[in-house]
Amino acid sequence: MTTIDRTPNDLPRHPNLLVWVTTLTALVSIVAVVVLALTHNTEAATAVGAIGGAAVTALGGSWANLRTRP
Repeated sequence: MTTIDRTPNDLPRHPNLLVWVTTLTALVSIVAVVVLALTHNTEAATAVGAIGGAAVTALGGSWANLRTRP
């Protein structure tokens, strides 16, 4: 049967893109903070950590999926 529904599909093409961007942002932020802390740039490390944390929070934060058995 052919459908005549012409509404666009609003589902994203890459549903895991947000997860990858969030994860990559967090990892880059952590690496940058460690490098800056090891080079004794504590103010810069604090700023990068705050910006990285805010970016991860804005992009969706972290999700934990738990499956329980009845």
